[in-house]
Amino acid sequence: MIDPKKTKHHDPKQDSGVRSQDSAKADDLSKKVEEAQKKDSEVKNQESAKQEIPASAGMTEGAGMKNEDESKKKIEELTNHLARCMADLQNYRRRSEEDKGRFVKFANAEMIKILLPALENLDRSCKHLPSALKEDAWAKGVLHTQAEIAKAMDKIGVKRIETVGKKMDLKFHEVLMQGPGEKEMITEELDPGYTLNGETIKAAKVKVGDGTKKD
Repeated sequence: MIDPKKTKHHDPKQDSGVRSQDSAKADDLSKKVEEAQKKDSEVKNQESAKQEIPASAGMTEGAGMKNEDESKKKIEELTNHLARCMADLQNYRRRSEEDKGRFVKFANAEMIKILLPALENLDRSCKHLPSALKEDAWAKGVLHTQAEIAKAMDKIGVKRIETVGKKMDLKFHEVLMQGPGEKEMITEELDPGYTLNGETIKAAKVKVGDGTKKD
């Protein structure tokens, strides 16, 4: 069963420290990329200069070929090193964006969980509105406000968890009671639950069937 009270709290300070470390890592990777590019350019310049030296300078053809092979090998090593540095930098940027998204998502979830009790009380009040007040202008205004809040919650990704008539799923439901009815099928909603972008922020408390028939 899911217990929202046991949800592990997130420490924003820890996120700040991680982002600082990530920023330092990004700077380090950028420096490595620049160094690798600089070395690559130097080796290529040296190779070009060697090719311009006339044969009369005393370099034998065999020695020239050996130096050329060494230069090509060095260029290949630097190119591979540069590619690895670029890959590390790209991976860092991707992880940084993912971490930023998770942080924003977590912050939204915490705020919504704080607001849920008040919103649920409003829903209960509107649900039990006396018949004599249904045509009252003030009561209609409250019902309109409730509908607008529901639309806003839906727009930011908050969905009410379906319960009655659905099969129990411990990812979304917390079973508090059992009674006559089809086994593991939800027969009654005791307290509503909600998801944010598909992830449970409050499990729905429900009653499920135990496999026995109703009298």
